[in-house]
Amino acid sequence: MFGADTPLVMDALQMAAIASIAVGSAVWFFLRKRHKAADEPKAGSPDNLESRVRVLERIATDRAHDLADEINSLRDRKGVN
Repeated sequence: MFGADTPLVMDALQMAAIASIAVGSAVWFFLRKRHKAADEPKAGSPDNLESRVRVLERIATDRAHDLADEINSLRDRKGVN
């Protein structure tokens, strides 16, 4: 069973084990990163779109004079003229 080639076989088995651990770890980290990215809210998420639609509805339904005053106050607050 043990002969002259035994150290070479053991080295090959060790390298195969290390390679499989490295590949398995890389796959695990990739899948973990992908899963986390899927959980983050996207720019087109329903919550974000809903808030934008609310703002647009408010702009469309507010009186023009009140809306102009609010825009001007926001500009003054930011220092944009």
